[in-house]
Amino acid sequence: MLLDTTIRKLLVDGNQWASWHGYHLPVSDQYIVIWTPMGTEMHWRPGTWISQKHQLSYFWRDAWFTIHVGYDGKAGSFLSGYCDIVLPRANYTNTAKEMIYTDLYIDVVVNADYSVYTKDQEVFDRAAQHFPIVKQSRQRSFEVLDWLEEHARNWTGPFSVIPRQLPRTDFEKLSAEEAGGIMRSLF
Repeated sequence: MLLDTTIRKLLVDGNQWASWHGYHLPVSDQYIVIWTPMGTEMHWRPGTWISQKHQLSYFWRDAWFTIHVGYDGKAGSFLSGYCDIVLPRANYTNTAKEMIYTDLYIDVVVNADYSVYTKDQEVFDRAAQHFPIVKQSRQRSFEVLDWLEEHARNWTGPFSVIPRQLPRTDFEKLSAEEAGGIMRSLF
């Protein structure tokens, strides 16, 4: 049985912007993978909805980013990627009951055709006027944004461990050993 977790997206003021349930896929000690199946309730400050896609979320300890990748509900084909620039955290584990990250507003987006763009630079700039941590992290945040955008365009770096096609769409029904083995066999 896969271990449950809750992903919590915080804003720099400490307020929760979003949360949703997922399952740990024990793939690597270097990064954490969370499976969120289609049909999961997605709780966002503006409202709650049911996810119409499967999602894999990737977390690296002490990294300035996290990556969420959406897949088609039937075929498991790549739909999109969303990369949040975040404050780094050292406490991510493959058994954590909560995966919490603090969003720094700027993002890299990967479209279904693998075209890539960045967004929300003006939101970052407004937040930097009100929150010292955002202003202090400006240089590093934009360096990571550029680095992540380049890797997204070439599907290298952290993207090299992310499948473009899911081998199956029912990981929540598998044991940790089965799910982890299937994911590891892709690379």
